Amino acid sequence: MTIREALGSCYVVRDARLGQMGDMLQITDALTAFEEDVYGEIELQSAVLRCLDCLNVDICKTWLARAEQGSATPSFCANAARFNRLRQSLDIVTS
Repeated sequence: MTIREALGSCYVVRDARLGQMGDMLQITDALTAFEEDVYGEIELQSAVLRCLDCLNVDICKTWLARAEQGSATPSFCANAARFNRLRQSLDIVTS
């Protein structure tokens, strides 16, 4: 048995959660701040850990399904303050 087989669903859950985080970054335009290197790898790693620990998975899925591009990060998001700050920082850098 491999470690992947032993851990099984942990990888599926992790991958799904990271997909949601990617969608949140994309919809809220915070992803651009990472792409423009306004914030680095440590900031992204911290956001990943907060997302993996978040208990609002179902609320997040529903919000992502209905959200419009450019929406502000919703308050239930564990990374709301961070992602909104990223958007503001990008606005300052690109202005």
